[in-house]
Amino acid sequence: MRVFALCLALVAGFQGDEDKIAKLKAPQVLAKAQPAWAKRKGCHFKAEIVSALLSKEGFAPETIGFEGTLIRDFAAFHGSADLFARGREKLIKGKDGLFAEPVKTDGQTNRTGVITRNPSLLLADLFRFSGSAVYGGDEKIGEFDCRIIETAADERSLLDQVKEVTGGLKRLEAFFIKDLTAVTDRKKSTSVYQAWISRTDFTVARIDWTLTIVVNKKNIPFEPDKVPDQHELKYSYTFSKFDTELQIDVPPAVKSVLGAP
Repeated sequence: MRVFALCLALVAGFQGDEDKIAKLKAPQVLAKAQPAWAKRKGCHFKAEIVSALLSKEGFAPETIGFEGTLIRDFAAFHGSADLFARGREKLIKGKDGLFAEPVKTDGQTNRTGVITRNPSLLLADLFRFSGSAVYGGDEKIGEFDCRIIETAADERSLLDQVKEVTGGLKRLEAFFIKDLTAVTDRKKSTSVYQAWISRTDFTVARIDWTLTIVVNKKNIPFEPDKVPDQHELKYSYTFSKFDTELQIDVPPAVKSVLGAP
């Protein structure tokens, strides 16, 4: 009886680690990943964002990086800047030590604040665009054996994203442009996602997002030759330490605007 019981325990253990993705189509995997993510209290993340829009001249790509904590839709970023976000709302710490909305800052602080995106928004996008998902390759991320899933935003959502990550960039004011939506070639531009999904429990271990903005120079009123043909923004968020060490020290000035996690 003891041997039989041990065998049952071993079988149960193997079943717990079984590949739950193998027989599912890519959209079905994302449908499973969404409620799995919703059950999480939060996690830690590492982020890297690469874009020429981060540089002063806007031609050579520049990289910013962060380590942070995400609790539902509240994210704390530390690294290239100190930034807090709830959903789309963001506050970034300036050289004066004060927190402000990115649009109310200047220079590198302005560019970093405008372009940095709350990882909860990328995840929401991923699940929203699940219908067009397809499989990519396989890769291990930390402790997770993952299947890579790829999907893309629709045209209308792409323009909303362009407005979100370029609206408020002070360097665009020289071209009398509020954001890049007016000069975006919506047919050639792309918004593409890659997600690393755990085979055993549907955890999203990493998400990459690449937004490629192809510029229609006919719509640029002044000095179009000084504007690059396209702008590419690359985001990469890797998640870890789920539901552990989730304390976030939120400054009073931030808490008064964004609240607490």
